[in-house]
Amino acid sequence: MTNHTDGLTGFINRRLFLVTLLSTLLASLISSIYTLTEFNIALKPQLLKKAEAVALVISEDLKLAIDVGVPLDQIRGMDQYLEETAAKYPELTYLVVTSARDKILYQGGVTEGVTLGEHNSQSFSTNADSALQASFVSRLQQGWSELTSLLPGSAMQAQNLFLPLEQQGQRVGAVQLGLDTGFIRTQLTDVFFDIAIVLIAVLLVSFEVVMVVVMFYVSGPLQQSENILKRQASGDFSVNQNYSGKGSIGNYISRLNQDSRQLQQRFRQTLDQVTDGRGDIIEHPEQLQSLRNDGISGRLQKLASNFNLLKVFRERQGNIMDARIPLFVFAFAEELQKSFMPLFVAEFYEPNPWFSKDIMMGLPISVFMFVIAAATPFAGSWVDRWGHKRLFFWGLLPALAGYIGCALASSIYEIIFWRGTTAIGYAIITISCQGYIAAIVSSENRARGMAIFVGVLMTATMCGTALGGIIADRIGYQPVFMISAALAAFAGLLAWQMLSSEVDTERNTGGAKPGGKGSLLALASNAQFVFIVLFCAIPAKIILTGFLYYLVPLYLVSLDASQSEIGRIMMVYSLVIIPLSPLASSLADHSGKTKELVVLGTLLSGGILISLYGEASMLSILLAVTLMGAAHSILKAPLIASAMEAAEATPNVGRTAALGILRTSERIGSVLGPILVAALLTFYDYGEAMTIVGSGIVITGLIMAIYMKMAAKPEEASAS
Repeated sequence: MTNHTDGLTGFINRRLFLVTLLSTLLASLISSIYTLTEFNIALKPQLLKKAEAVALVISEDLKLAIDVGVPLDQIRGMDQYLEETAAKYPELTYLVVTSARDKILYQGGVTEGVTLGEHNSQSFSTNADSALQASFVSRLQQGWSELTSLLPGSAMQAQNLFLPLEQQGQRVGAVQLGLDTGFIRTQLTDVFFDIAIVLIAVLLVSFEVVMVVVMFYVSGPLQQSENILKRQASGDFSVNQNYSGKGSIGNYISRLNQDSRQLQQRFRQTLDQVTDGRGDIIEHPEQLQSLRNDGISGRLQKLASNFNLLKVFRERQGNIMDARIPLFVFAFAEELQKSFMPLFVAEFYEPNPWFSKDIMMGLPISVFMFVIAAATPFAGSWVDRWGHKRLFFWGLLPALAGYIGCALASSIYEIIFWRGTTAIGYAIITISCQGYIAAIVSSENRARGMAIFVGVLMTATMCGTALGGIIADRIGYQPVFMISAALAAFAGLLAWQMLSSEVDTERNTGGAKPGGKGSLLALASNAQFVFIVLFCAIPAKIILTGFLYYLVPLYLVSLDASQSEIGRIMMVYSLVIIPLSPLASSLADHSGKTKELVVLGTLLSGGILISLYGEASMLSILLAVTLMGAAHSILKAPLIASAMEAAEATPNVGRTAALGILRTSERIGSVLGPILVAALLTFYDYGEAMTIVGSGIVITGLIMAIYMKMAAKPEEASAS
């Protein structure tokens, strides 16, 4: 029965996920291909109109010279004029003026290998607007053929456009332009990647939504129905006092629960007759010990004990999925600014005697992380005092104020202040959600539970970083903060509906105790916890903020990358972590080698930064970001699990307090990251600065490995 029902639930869940995601993928692909094709069809007519306008201006200037008696082949300064005009428009490879016999008289741009002449050209009279009036199928076919012609490996050439010069009805020459198909490819490639990013973001968001919806309305109710059927099949007719069903499966479970309640009511009526009316106060079988142990009442007592006919219980509410969507939406709102924050600050920079421009651009990130580090210990104790759900809403107030303040900021100092305000809300909300998850998961599944927390943040980081760059590229930086405010408010609405207050009432039952100075001092004497924090947790955050959030945008800008390209490259970090982090957490849970994985991830992170030494290129940055995502996927969830495991050696420190101290310590690294890198950039180039940071990270990893080996020797000696 157990295997069958478990298999049935898994069967339904797997296929429901598969069908939903495949449907979303198919719809997104069709929409993306159609959008890309429409853009390709619409782009060329616009370029033709622009080229025609340029050709007409040149033609009018030439006609003016001819009309006043200047021969076409004797106009002074024409080559320079055409050269300057061609340089203004990147979509044009050349501009030439030819004679009636197609001999080049003047030219600007590159005409090497070009065959001129009316018979090798497209006339402006072939208005490409007709492409927009074609049928859907023909437009799709035309767009697809043009799209495939622009794929890598296809021939690159300029399309020659021809505008005749006439005098008294006779052609005396022509203005000819080269429309660069490479420019069209570049524009099309940018749109393609933007659409691909939106597609990936849609799929990830769909996965998060489907995950929660299925859990609430399918997987969870199915599991509950299996549990109640198993209980009743084994002769257990206890009643869940606080169950309220949702959906058709929930109604079915409510009916099963109601059947047990009706059976208990009938049994109570029978028991009342035997016990002279005392049965109405009996809720648990052990209370029947006070009854007469003879005759019918004794047999009823045995019957109630065997079948739980008087047992009423309250099933614990709360699931990891409760916090998943609210945390995702809020983290997504925060991550929208990550890809452009240094560039946004640079727009307001004014020279000052205290800090250089590099340091000022990294200061809002450092202040944000510093405030989180300062607020997290208080947030941890507030969770224990007031509960996860209530604290989530308190955290929304400074977060919303910070987003709106940044949207209206007019100086760097205002940005710094409002980012610090946002950080207070971020610290409160993330620690409340992390504590909520930690309160629910068991010690055996700790790494897997923390992997869910990490996975949600990474999914939000990937979607937010990439989409934030795209949005900022089109509407500007400050409107993005207003979008973040709206999303944060929506996250609060979701938290109100989904977070269970019962987890708050049970938060002290799992060893969680309020944090404070006593907890910090107690953990300071825990050598294993201290080494994990100093030599693994802090270096990991130095890399995250110093390398990914600060250096990568500046490095890519120096390589002439667009804002959208910066967002795409930064999103790869999270895109790699999302699938790999659950695998690493499962490996950590099954092998018990959490600390070994943490050391491995630390060493790999440092080595990746060292590899940046040398010639700069976008490809090397992309590769480094990708490998860093792989290294941190090994590191992130096992780091939290190993720190929690180490904290268990200090029994007077609770779960939430230990998490708060860990998060605070991590934020120290987050604060140091941008400041450290900015200071190094004042003396070294990008590659050298990263080599120095990477060497330090490798050293910390080696120190942690040596400590683990030394700490393992006494344990082995005592075991033998």
